[in-house]
Amino acid sequence: TFGVFDEANPLSRLNSAGMEKIYEYAELLLQSDLYKRKAAQIIPFTRQLPRFYIAASAGTGQYLDSDAYEMIDVGSEVSSLADFGITLAGDSMEPLYVNGQTVWVHRQETLGNGEIGIFYYDGNAYCKKYTEGEDGVRLLSLNKKYDPIRIDESKGFKIFGRVVG
Repeated sequence: TFGVFDEANPLSRLNSAGMEKIYEYAELLLQSDLYKRKAAQIIPFTRQLPRFYIAASAGTGQYLDSDAYEMIDVGSEVSSLADFGITLAGDSMEPLYVNGQTVWVHRQETLGNGEIGIFYYDGNAYCKKYTEGEDGVRLLSLNKKYDPIRIDESKGFKIFGRVVG
């Protein structure tokens, strides 16, 4: 470009007619398929996460059996924060989450106000929105046809984790 020659590169000493011949020859080599670079093979990253057999309720409540799960391979479509998956039963979290969908959960014991999580309450597992206010803790459905669940700590309440996908 600036008339600078690189002695280590013989192409830098060619004029435009010589460069044209190089490109013609390169095209012939590529057409023969003998000298084409092979495309890099992308190996997808996978990991195994547990997915529980018993569904968490996105409705009226389901029992969560912590020992009943299968290990499944997941890829980059699942958040790297996810520790386990659970299938939802019901329509209370529609339109964000639907009946039969697997949600991915980061295991943690506390949630911030307004975060969606998986909960144990009174013998059942729920997927709900966590809210804390002056009147205590409530679990909210996104579907307005369901009433909030007011938490009575004496009935047993536990946060399994935050839904991350």
